[in-house]
Amino acid sequence: MGLGWFLVPAIGGYWFLTHWHYTRYYAVRESGYHILFRSGLTGVFLFILSQAIILLLDNYLPQAGRFWTTFLPDPYSDAAILSVLLGFILPWLINPLFNKERIVQKVAMESGDFSELLIADSIENQQLVELSLRSGKSYIGLVLISGIERSGEADVVIVPMASGYRNKETQELEITTYYAPVIDRALDSLGLAYRDFRVVIPMTEIVSARLFFPEAYELFQEGHADSTDETAQEMP
Repeated sequence: MGLGWFLVPAIGGYWFLTHWHYTRYYAVRESGYHILFRSGLTGVFLFILSQAIILLLDNYLPQAGRFWTTFLPDPYSDAAILSVLLGFILPWLINPLFNKERIVQKVAMESGDFSELLIADSIENQQLVELSLRSGKSYIGLVLISGIERSGEADVVIVPMASGYRNKETQELEITTYYAPVIDRALDSLGLAYRDFRVVIPMTEIVSARLFFPEAYELFQEGHADSTDETAQEMP
């Protein structure tokens, strides 16, 4: 088996690692040498599996093996090529068996990226999230895509329901704009979709992330107003 055929299964291994839900989120975070090594190991596994399949087929369709050798007489060329095909096909077959959102949460937890963990949790549960940015602006909305699937400086895609800012002195959230009513009207009258109102935010611009509960926010606002009234009454 020539060196070229030896490297071919690594291609299938790399594709498998970067497209199977259970490994793709780990793969994008690894360095070049690590992913190369893992691709090689996965390629070896795919090659062994391919060789087993070919030996099984030879017992039932020996003419297929003879037909293959007329085109590529190199030994193990059939297993090398089949290993690439398996690397492309297997993720498509087994991904439905794994919960993508739970895998994302597991990766974020293990890597210590708690902002991404919270964002991943908000995606799974369709929960509103508040993202506070370096500029002082805050967005409240539904996250469509998190940046955990990509390496390097990733983005978060959010459909904003409201926006505001954090008070510099008290750090309390002050909402200034509500997008939800306008978006609802646009969905009905203009035939638009929620994705048409998406905002892309670089992860590097996010200072903090937290789940947002409108009812709790209103209670806090009422409590703040009551305390302000009581303070004003106590003043001479």
